[in-house]
Amino acid sequence: MRTFLLLALVVLTALLPAQAQTVRVVAITDFENISMDSGLIPSAHLSEVLRQLLQQQAGGQWRVIAGDSVRTAMRARGFTAQDLIYPSRAAEVAQAVGAEWVVTGRWTQLRFVSRSTPEPPSVRHGDALAIADVEVRVLETSSRRRLMEDRFSGRSVGGDLFSLLFAAAEALRGAATRIARL
Repeated sequence: MRTFLLLALVVLTALLPAQAQTVRVVAITDFENISMDSGLIPSAHLSEVLRQLLQQQAGGQWRVIAGDSVRTAMRARGFTAQDLIYPSRAAEVAQAVGAEWVVTGRWTQLRFVSRSTPEPPSVRHGDALAIADVEVRVLETSSRRRLMEDRFSGRSVGGDLFSLLFAAAEALRGAATRIARL
């Protein structure tokens, strides 16, 4: 009897229509960097950090593309990160890599607050603070509609490159969490 029930369950499962699991393809461009210390961290590194964070958040439901293929599509069209403020250009890059959505953005701050600066008040005098602020946009490729536009911040105590990377990763973690909820 038990074998019969197991066999019946297997047969019924096989007869049910299989649901095709769709995988959303998302492209991440390198972000424009207008911060004071803009040369400290390469944009390519930060777009890869966002790709990894977003892939972790979305799991197997999304395929996130960043890096050389996106940069190649941008170069082929003569676009820079600054040019992607225009939805038509961002959508063109996304279509070139087969993405349904494209993530663009701009680093407004990737800097240190000097040890001599008493600002912000939460930092003890003598401490340095790494600050990372980023504006992120998500665009649907087919309609060119903005699905999200938001700002994210990260902070880390310290005045070295590691502190700045940590602050940037914190900002990107917030962005990845918000994007994954779309």
